[in-house]
Amino acid sequence: MIKAGEAEKLHIAIIGRKNVGKSLLINRIVSQELFIVNDIPGTTSEPLSKAVELLPYGPVVIIDTAGIDDDEFDNSKINKTMKAISYADFAILVLDAREELDKTETELITYLRKIDVPFLIAVNKIEFGVNPQLLIELEALEVTHFEVSCKENVGIENFKKKLIHLLPSDEATPLIKDYIGKGDVVVLVIPNNLDELPGQVFKTQLQDIQKELGRDTMNIVVKENELAGTLRKLKNPPDLVIADSKAIGRIINDIPDKVKLTTYAILIARQRGNLAEYAKGIKKVKELENGDKVLISEGCESHLQEFDFGKMKIQEWLTINSKNILQFHFSNGCGLPDNLPDYKLIIHCDGCSISPKIMRSRIRQAKLMNIPIVNYSVLISYLNGVFPRTILPFKETISV
Repeated sequence: MIKAGEAEKLHIAIIGRKNVGKSLLINRIVSQELFIVNDIPGTTSEPLSKAVELLPYGPVVIIDTAGIDDDEFDNSKINKTMKAISYADFAILVLDAREELDKTETELITYLRKIDVPFLIAVNKIEFGVNPQLLIELEALEVTHFEVSCKENVGIENFKKKLIHLLPSDEATPLIKDYIGKGDVVVLVIPNNLDELPGQVFKTQLQDIQKELGRDTMNIVVKENELAGTLRKLKNPPDLVIADSKAIGRIINDIPDKVKLTTYAILIARQRGNLAEYAKGIKKVKELENGDKVLISEGCESHLQEFDFGKMKIQEWLTINSKNILQFHFSNGCGLPDNLPDYKLIIHCDGCSISPKIMRSRIRQAKLMNIPIVNYSVLISYLNGVFPRTILPFKETISV
């Protein structure tokens, strides 16, 4: 669904029933004939995505979706539309001004709120008048809407201004700087054998965190075997300790309970995914029963090998922890499988080979299907006995 080269652009999905004017609304907003328009219901039969310049915002990707109607809500075309919604950063729901809300439209609003996709409603075809009951229903749902006529080009500019105002910022989610305050003391624990570790992944993560912390904080970098002595020498306890997830079991007893603790991998999971949803996934890990199906999903497109981390370690550790016979299935590459409802839990890799946008779209797909999802890093923290301590420093996980 997300094309190569477009992954980092903001995606806007246009949704609604057949023949409500979805394609024409987009053409009006971008001032060009981006999508085919005619009066035959169902002209758009598959989700279509096109990159376009939305002035004055900038480049975006518009996803024009097939019409959703009550009698077809469960067919494959509708499922594709729902998947398109999960890829979107923002949605526009188009309604017919003459009609009351139907069940499908109400469910769409519920779905958008459930998966945290912001949206704006366009009440189109006001040239025929506006149904008073529709306005009452929209007010009851507490949703923002604009009345427009795509045919007569009325209300489009005001709708476009509001749309651009509401579009999410394209700023990257920070690793840690939104949590750490000026003057805070942060202890960064590195492996004793850092110079012997293969590759540059850990070193790059460390550099990224140090760059975000900047000069306004005191950063102390210590090896595992130096941590206890360093903490004793500090006049006051540090505000945060960040450690390697593989080492945390060895150093946990050196860190006082009142000191906040997390891991480098948890910070990456927070930046690229949804830490609150991963935390909810741990609850399902505790509830797994004999025969439950668990999907282990990798983001990279290379063929899964017998020695892959997910196929070996995650499967082994989870089986030992649950003390149940579980059915493990595996996927990798282009996306989650269509049979998500078959699974009780999704365990996803940390997503280092895919963009944060794609990672979050997969989380939304799982949430839409009511399938709990957790990633490797949060699961490992739980299996190592340091969950929920490693996620408690972050406000988005407190309610979970």
